[in-house]
Amino acid sequence: MSAPSVQYTLTDDDVAIAWVERGVGKPLVVSTGPMLPLNVGWEPGGLWDRLSQSFRVIRFDPRGCGLSERDGVFGSFHDEAMDLAAVVSELGAPRVALMGYYIGTPAAVIAMLNEPERFTHMVLHLPIPMVGNQILPNTATASPQDEYSELMDGTIGNLLRLGWQYHEESARRALLTIIAPTADEATLRSLSELMHHYPSMNRLFGLIPEMRSLNLRDELRSVDVPTLISIPPEGEGFEDANASFGRDWARRIRGARLLVGRDDTSVLVNGALTINQLAEAMEEFIGIDQQSQTSGQATRTVLFTDIEGSTSMVDRLGDDEARTITREIEQLTHTAIRDHQGVQVKTMGDGVLAWFGAASAGVEAAVQIQSQLANHERYSDVYVRIGLSAGEPIAESDDLYGTTVNQAARIMSMAQGGEILVSDLVRGLLQGRRYRFEDRGVHQLRGFSESIQLFRVEWQSGDGGDSALEGTIR
Repeated sequence: MSAPSVQYTLTDDDVAIAWVERGVGKPLVVSTGPMLPLNVGWEPGGLWDRLSQSFRVIRFDPRGCGLSERDGVFGSFHDEAMDLAAVVSELGAPRVALMGYYIGTPAAVIAMLNEPERFTHMVLHLPIPMVGNQILPNTATASPQDEYSELMDGTIGNLLRLGWQYHEESARRALLTIIAPTADEATLRSLSELMHHYPSMNRLFGLIPEMRSLNLRDELRSVDVPTLISIPPEGEGFEDANASFGRDWARRIRGARLLVGRDDTSVLVNGALTINQLAEAMEEFIGIDQQSQTSGQATRTVLFTDIEGSTSMVDRLGDDEARTITREIEQLTHTAIRDHQGVQVKTMGDGVLAWFGAASAGVEAAVQIQSQLANHERYSDVYVRIGLSAGEPIAESDDLYGTTVNQAARIMSMAQGGEILVSDLVRGLLQGRRYRFEDRGVHQLRGFSESIQLFRVEWQSGDGGDSALEGTIR
């Protein structure tokens, strides 16, 4: 299974952050820091694929990394917390669950401390060491853990320089072996290739001194969000140090639960036993929405959109400008879907597939999309066509299939730019509601044996403003 479609949001300081989502259920925002690209782990058996079976999983590339803004961006743990907050705001959910993974744990904790009211639960997997692991004033000698941390810092710093500044592949592999000591050869090779150009040099070389100065010990005592900390089983070397660091965090967070892995295989290895153990613990800890457990059929209103004349727009404006407009329209569409409690399934070419639990919500989202485009000075000459159908599509993981989906796509293809067309069933579900329709007649849709009656939603009044939507047919 491929990685989800990429979306963008802006932080308070106007940095563009790339993010993706997959799954249905309670939203779970994941912070992985500058070492794990957002397109990794979605394959069958991967960590994010497994979690998306129970949660709406949201991942993002922090500034200076991957598909997020890189030029002139330095980034820090506090900046990454700002990136995370921007993604949470984009979701529109009142509260979300939060997960910090390894180097992403500091940003997760800082974001939670900044706005604890936005988070229901916090999961920290392999939290990194804090400044307390260094020699403190009035401490005469370093502990073995202090010495280990100092040696590890120096080693990682050298491997980063060799692997990324001097493009030495063996150094990248050596670093990944430290992070995921039980990963197989194929996993190490794949991660090395993916991570070669993932973080910017500025972000990469600022990481080690930032890790050395990390100090959240006092702040952790004020954490009031239910917290689960996951650590590997006791072992030697890096695994034992990670377990020790995790216990250090757990001791300072009031009421924190500690999950000790039964297997030392990294969660970066698809199919690892650790993945299922962690996922099951998170399901029990956070809880699962009933909606995410019903992966079969349920009545839904399906919406398809498409930008009319996108090919000619590319010819007229050029690739870069046309793609910028397309992305902005995708963002406008996503916002409308979110505002009306819809679920965006995926983007396809220049269009979007989404579903809603109520026909009225789907039509209102469609009207919002068309109204905002028509009233936007930049996009007043860009037209989107929208089709809606209702039924019981087949839901598998994060995708929809079946007759209802195909019918919505065919209805959309019958629409003109700026139009919203709906099936007779959608119109019937809106009986008694304040909507006005125009009967567009009976049509034979391609691929369907039975004809269907279509209706156009009259979303504009004569002067171009929003209409008072009446439950009548013309």
